[in-house]
Amino acid sequence: MEERELRRTILKDILAKKTQGTLRLDAYHQRMSTALGEVELTRVRDDPYVHFGDVLQLVHLESGHVVAGDVSAADPRPGEESCAATAATEVRAPCSRNTFLLLKYQPDAAAPLEPYYYDDTLRYGQKVRLALNPAALGEATTADGGSRPLVLFSKAQSMIHYSKYGRKQLVGLTVRSSYDSVWQVLTPDPSHRVVSEGVEVLAGAPIVLVHTQTQQPLVVDVDQVYPNEFGNERELSARACTSKGSKQVSEQTAKGIMKGSVPRVENSLNYFAFITGEKVEALPASSRGNDGGAGVDDALSAIVGELSCKAGALSLLEKKLVTLSNERSELPADELPLVLRQCGCTALGDAGIAALAAKFGTHKRGVVNAGALLRALRAAPVA
Repeated sequence: MEERELRRTILKDILAKKTQGTLRLDAYHQRMSTALGEVELTRVRDDPYVHFGDVLQLVHLESGHVVAGDVSAADPRPGEESCAATAATEVRAPCSRNTFLLLKYQPDAAAPLEPYYYDDTLRYGQKVRLALNPAALGEATTADGGSRPLVLFSKAQSMIHYSKYGRKQLVGLTVRSSYDSVWQVLTPDPSHRVVSEGVEVLAGAPIVLVHTQTQQPLVVDVDQVYPNEFGNERELSARACTSKGSKQVSEQTAKGIMKGSVPRVENSLNYFAFITGEKVEALPASSRGNDGGAGVDDALSAIVGELSCKAGALSLLEKKLVTLSNERSELPADELPLVLRQCGCTALGDAGIAALAAKFGTHKRGVVNAGALLRALRAAPVA
């Protein structure tokens, strides 16, 4: 009798968990269906370049492996808020876990020496964040990467941060928007990196993705197996893979360059490419709440739209906002209309200027936060 009651209790518990969907097998099937849901690669413009807002894949050119996320492999340590990023070896079709979105990097403080491009085309030398498709988290795919973008990051190798199996520099995914998640897109040839800065990046063209905090390029450790729920994948890390350099030394000697005066070139293990789709489609703009009114958005768009048509006007406005403000990025509100007029902005009326002064005002009366205004101008769409 006791055994019968015990079996009945266990069966009732299993049936209740199955009804609620809390069985381990049900949870596994749900994770697989979310992570492996097919996604169509798209691009926002009908041209051969890579754009912010494209649904794309990051492919390792040497092996053909595709960078992917494993949101179920979360770091158990408190405060880390990160999960694993791997290189998927068997990719039959683009899916939620192996597609990404490009996000523009906007520095917290004004950086006048760092070029900023107002259009949505990716360029060599530009700093970006790479966000996992929000569909991998069960959210709708939006251009801003979802409610809490899960972005690719890396940390310098230390006693507490290192890759799981290879013990090299850690690469993973995190919801933190710190400088650890900023990467720079460079051309593979170091001798062309200066002249190529600002040139549009073609879809499928080889690139080197360098972590800006540690200056180490992304690499797939093709010999390091990373077992997980999706099979035996490969581990990601950040380090420069260089050859012995005999060919480079011979070329330098033939050109009259002293041996060792030029740094070694990363080899093909550091080469990646952004792959986009054929379908032209713009993603929904944002899934997060907008903290500004329509008047402020219209004013910002009007400024960017008018000044972008005038050569050097936007750059001049950036320089004036930086140079005329003090060390705390404070600018007198009564100087804002004069600055805009000097840069060639004549279409914005008094109501728009008042909306900007109210939105970006500080706790001090008659003072505008020039740094916040500059960041908002960089993020504003063209009217």
